[in-house]
Amino acid sequence: MPKAAFSRPADHADIEFYLNGKKHTVSDKFPATTTLNDYIREVAGLTGTKVMCKEAGCGCCAVTVTHALDGEAMETMSINSCVCPLYSVDGWQITTAEGIGSQKDGLHPIQERLVEHSGTQCGYCSPGFVMSMYGLLHQQPKPTMSEIEGSLDGHICRCTGYRSILDAMKSFGVDSPSGKCIDIEDLNKNLCPKTGEPCHSQTAGGRSHPCPRSLAKATVDPKSAAPTALDLDLKESRWYRPLTLKDLGKVLHQHKTHSIKMVFGNTASGIFKYEGPFEVYIDIRSVKELHEFKNNKTSLVFGAGTTIGKFRKRLIEYGEKPGFHYFPRVVRHLNVLASVLVRNAGSMAGNLMIKHAHPWFPSDLFTMLEAIGAKVDIYDSKTNRITKHTLMEFLRKVDMKLKVVTAIEVPSWTSQDHYRSFKITPRWQNAHAYINAAFKIPVNQRKITSRPNIVLGGINAETVHALKTEAFLEKKTLDDEVVKAALKIMFDELQPETLEVGGSPQYRRQLSVNLLYKTLLEVFQPMKFSLQSGALSLERPLSSGLQTYQEKQDKLPMGKGLPKKTAPFQVTGEAKYTNDIPMMLNELQAALVTTTIAKGKLDKIDTTEAMKVPGVLGFLGASDMPAGGLNNFLPLNYPVFPVADELFVSENIDYAGKPVGVILAETQAAAEEGARAVKLTYKDVERPVMDVKEAAEKNMIHEGSTESQERGNAEAALKEAACVVEGECEMGTQYQFFIENQVAVCVPTEDGMDIYSATQAADMVQRAVAQMLGKPMNYCNVTTNRLGGAFGGKIVTSLGIAGAAAVAAEVTGRPVRLVGDLSSNMKYTSKRWPLYAKYKAGCDKDGNLVSVVIDLYVDSGHLNCITSDLISLSECAYYSPNFKFTFKKVLTNKVFAGPARGPGQVPACLVMETVLEHLAKAAKQDPIRLREINLMEEDQTSIIGIVMKHVTIKKVWDRLKQTADVKSRQEDVNRFNKNNLWRKRGLSMTAVKYDMDYAPPGLPTHVSVFAGDGTVTVITSGVEMGQGLYMKATQAAAYRLNIPLEYVKVRPNQNNVTPNSLMTGGSVASERSVASVLSACDQINERLQPLREKMPDADWKTLCGYAMFMAIDLSAEGHHVNQNSPMNIYATWMAGVVETEVDVLTGEFQVKRVDMMADFGESMNPIVDIGQVEGAFVMGLGAYLTEDIFYNKETGQLLNDGTWEYKPPTTKDIPIDWRIHFLPDTPNPVGILSSKAVGEPPIGLAMGALLAIKQAADSAREDVTGEQTFVPISAPLTVEKAQMATGIQVNHLHMGGKN
Repeated sequence: MPKAAFSRPADHADIEFYLNGKKHTVSDKFPATTTLNDYIREVAGLTGTKVMCKEAGCGCCAVTVTHALDGEAMETMSINSCVCPLYSVDGWQITTAEGIGSQKDGLHPIQERLVEHSGTQCGYCSPGFVMSMYGLLHQQPKPTMSEIEGSLDGHICRCTGYRSILDAMKSFGVDSPSGKCIDIEDLNKNLCPKTGEPCHSQTAGGRSHPCPRSLAKATVDPKSAAPTALDLDLKESRWYRPLTLKDLGKVLHQHKTHSIKMVFGNTASGIFKYEGPFEVYIDIRSVKELHEFKNNKTSLVFGAGTTIGKFRKRLIEYGEKPGFHYFPRVVRHLNVLASVLVRNAGSMAGNLMIKHAHPWFPSDLFTMLEAIGAKVDIYDSKTNRITKHTLMEFLRKVDMKLKVVTAIEVPSWTSQDHYRSFKITPRWQNAHAYINAAFKIPVNQRKITSRPNIVLGGINAETVHALKTEAFLEKKTLDDEVVKAALKIMFDELQPETLEVGGSPQYRRQLSVNLLYKTLLEVFQPMKFSLQSGALSLERPLSSGLQTYQEKQDKLPMGKGLPKKTAPFQVTGEAKYTNDIPMMLNELQAALVTTTIAKGKLDKIDTTEAMKVPGVLGFLGASDMPAGGLNNFLPLNYPVFPVADELFVSENIDYAGKPVGVILAETQAAAEEGARAVKLTYKDVERPVMDVKEAAEKNMIHEGSTESQERGNAEAALKEAACVVEGECEMGTQYQFFIENQVAVCVPTEDGMDIYSATQAADMVQRAVAQMLGKPMNYCNVTTNRLGGAFGGKIVTSLGIAGAAAVAAEVTGRPVRLVGDLSSNMKYTSKRWPLYAKYKAGCDKDGNLVSVVIDLYVDSGHLNCITSDLISLSECAYYSPNFKFTFKKVLTNKVFAGPARGPGQVPACLVMETVLEHLAKAAKQDPIRLREINLMEEDQTSIIGIVMKHVTIKKVWDRLKQTADVKSRQEDVNRFNKNNLWRKRGLSMTAVKYDMDYAPPGLPTHVSVFAGDGTVTVITSGVEMGQGLYMKATQAAAYRLNIPLEYVKVRPNQNNVTPNSLMTGGSVASERSVASVLSACDQINERLQPLREKMPDADWKTLCGYAMFMAIDLSAEGHHVNQNSPMNIYATWMAGVVETEVDVLTGEFQVKRVDMMADFGESMNPIVDIGQVEGAFVMGLGAYLTEDIFYNKETGQLLNDGTWEYKPPTTKDIPIDWRIHFLPDTPNPVGILSSKAVGEPPIGLAMGALLAIKQAADSAREDVTGEQTFVPISAPLTVEKAQMATGIQVNHLHMGGKN
């Protein structure tokens, strides 16, 4: 890094830093709240660094930074750029994905490995993963595979299921079987750390190659690396960077009457996003005294500016030294505090100050430090003195105005002090706790020698210690009676508050007691073996995967497992998405203004405060629609949408989050701030109906929405069944959580509108926008590049986003970009249907199904939603001769429900598998055997009247049952459960059938061959959103034209080239696009055939060259149309075995092993299809286990509209041992190139994880309470629900009697 990076520029109103080796000088013209991400994307134009949540919760914004503090050696680490203030990076070196590799200069080894392992799908999250790994390898050049898995905790990927990403990154592990640890030279491949600039030496051939390098730490004089003070006037505020505590005190005293925000890592802004504005910002990262470390004889003293990551490293370093034996357990807890990206940036004092400002905040650090007995030093700028305080004094008694924490002192302990802490969360990583707890138990054998510390977070704002329990346990000798009494006292003294989002008071209270029990159980060390596992915490081993598939050789390159051609662009950040389109001249930024009530009328819109926000230019609403345009974003001339829905509310409000209009501004940040400042007033406000069961009870059914199908006479047949069950089940909703938010860019042209839309349905966008503008369809030119994920969520909602941007562009005559932030996305996007089902079912004495009756209520929201595949999938892969399925769509005050990956299958599997599980329990049958004998067979008639052909499910089932060794593993699970009271396992086996539809109008595709060199471009109306559609289209063109794969490129969708297309969805877009490509190529081949006959020895390039001059058309459009067959063409069959383990005292669970077998015919690209299987299954784990949406019952507002409360699975929620097999030698006789669609069928198999967890909970419930009745299923089966299902109460906890 150049020394100049750390010296002040001539103009002290500027800051300087290096971005990918290039010096950037930034003036004081930006607001203090401008983030590094804003600058990188909007000013530097480096769009490889993505943005999504702006909360440090998804990881797509990760960059690597190098900086020094107080002249120390420079450090390199990865952080979240979305919360890092721009003015805090003065003197830093910042590296993005573009800075370490590119197609032109070559990929970095990290990027190469990710491509080789097919670790990208949509690719939107890929640069963030790359940069996290880059930062880790700078900190630990030889990490273990376990350390690598743990380092990616700050990232969310909805597409891949993570396994391929983990495999790619773990290949750098020092213990990796591949043995491919990275060399220092390769780590710094494109940026020389000595100069901070791209470094090349010329070879004889003129090509540049990276020069040898050494690590940056050894090349910079520490004195020149020291930061310098800043004092910036940012017009609306002032920005300081003091270097000493004395200087900090002066700034605080100088601005004692102003609002002040002290900034270090700024990670708290991800939670408290809209605090401020502040008049003064003080960057305290460079204050020398805040980074001191002292090793006293009886304690360690950490400067308050010690990052949580550095704190963790120090504890590892000192963990084996006398007095600090408890450090390893603190480290274990720190491993799940936020994420590595946050721990790299956030300081210890910053975390404690969040707790101080928000006492309800469940700070893991505070909880641990208080139990440990830590103290804090606090500097008072008024007195210029430092005083020492306990953490309770700090929390309750110290007014921190004009004060700053300077140090945290951690004491040494005696060898008899016992430490244990816990963090129980909705998912394994990067989630705040239901309850966190830390215990210090001074103990000699079983005697507690002095007062223990029992510290809890997550009870309420007032509770920190369980004071009565501490007092009771003091100097007690542990035995069964003492422990039971202590647990009862604790249960009685804890009064958790009721939370709108989070664990119930009942769960949090019992959980707290159970955590004390686990701690005392560990101290007590009972002789009874069945109790011993209760003291342990679940530990996740290293994950692994196995994939087996057949590669057919007769249609190459079709059928071959190949990485996507676009993957290199994705990993380098060169792949462009809609919001990566460069800013245009006079472009405006738009942000949605949305309602905050769900039922009532809009009275007034007050934009007064919004217009005061610098950069805000105006507001557009319903009254500003263009002349002749309709205020309706659902195309009326499209058969899918028989109803209308206002683009902007004119009066009646249907749900909270419905757009009222847009704020237009010069920057995205100003638009969003302006939108929040708009004041809406309402009239005729009513309490909304937000629950599907309430709507069903009130008979709030959408008109004409009831549908029913029956085979046989289900009600009559029930009377003949030997065993009959009746029950209910329910399921919440799931947000698609695509990492690229909804976005559209609309540009007025001389005679129309260019629309760049992130949509699955370009034709619908064209229709909808033309309708809203009052223009003909040819006025609208729609271009859709790749999507950063969609999963059904970018069909209907994308019409409103494009419409709002287009209306604004039409009215203003300027380009308009509308990017929905995560909150507005979650409120406005149509999500998965919530449901409530009632069922009756019967079987004979052997378990054969006799009859099934299902009444399903779907929460359709405020409109009658689309549920096209629900009835056809309702049976799953099972057959009952008598089957009746009725569903009704109920009206609630929510945005109308819409497609989400596997829209019909997810609810169908929940209901049908619940029915079978209930029957198996009632009939005392092995649930796996009961499913097996009721699998569908050839020539049976489906519920929608189709005679089923090519039914392979029994073949799939039998092969998987043998491969997965189900019988012996069932015995192992039973043995484990018999030997363990507080740890239980479950094993399930389920099957799915997914009907594939070839609905009209199809997906037209245009193929062009360029005569000059024979290269080919394909423009398909099928949208690439991670499923590998472009890659399969490329393979198809290369196969049919018999040319190298490298000759083919797929270009963005353009509706004026491929008009009148079907939406991309339902899993079949890839194969139908391939069929269209083949059709177009066949036309070209047919035209070329006479020339081939005349020139039999001509190669492809020569042939194309002659064809042009013989006026042979080398372009063609293919259109796959299903004209002669029923819409349901074939079914995909799959089966899965899932084994789980549950800590029944906490509800935490692990998916230990998953085995899957699939009949996918002859896969077009097995590598791509494996990724689809994994991504779908993990999204299913989210639907069935971790994800749900919560609403305020009075207003209808969505409450968990961000990453703080909404928890999709992350890298450690996936199966630990994951084995996927494609059934070989099973071509699909009615499929395209003998293949089958892949994207959605696997999601239903995740229901097996819910069943296995439920089995484990049932085993505990039976052991503890003796109850054997069937417990109704409510999905998602969260950690909380899993624990509560066990029925464990305080009186069930014991030490095993006298021992």
